Amino acid sequence: MKKILILLALGMFVFSCKNEPKHKVAPAQENNKDLNVTKKTTAANFSSGEATQLYQDYLTVKAALVNTDMASAKKAASKLAKNLEGKEAYQNVRMVASLIAGAKDIEKQREFFVGLNEQTTVVLKAALDSGKIYQQYCPMAFEGKGGYWLSNSNEVRNPYFGDVMLACGEVTKEIN
Repeated sequence: MKKILILLALGMFVFSCKNEPKHKVAPAQENNKDLNVTKKTTAANFSSGEATQLYQDYLTVKAALVNTDMASAKKAASKLAKNLEGKEAYQNVRMVASLIAGAKDIEKQREFFVGLNEQTTVVLKAALDSGKIYQQYCPMAFEGKGGYWLSNSNEVRNPYFGDVMLACGEVTKEIN
């Protein structure tokens, strides 16, 4: 009985992700609406100004990818990399941000974002003093391999699919 319930729940999750509306052009580009906006956000406070800046820059890159805005993602990733210049503890994050900034298409930026997320998560977990960060996951990203990201809201805004499957995913962990 337990296996049947798990399979049913999994089937409903996959079905809901597959039925997201599809658009050729992101609605954000059609009517200047930011797809990354959520009803409620949660604050997070860090042990250093560098970690705080990293979190804000990371969220800006994520928002650009949610909005399928390659130019904004490039700009945000460049800013993130520049803010980390000369900071040895953040060199892995800086390297991945530079890859996003140099990518020639949004899909490559999204692939590199996986690495940015991994590196940023390590740093932010160690530096979080108070508040909450949501770790979210989409099982359909990268042809079913899945992908994680961090958010300041428990409402899913998927950076790997943007408007195509905006709400596909789930909160897998609350980092406190």
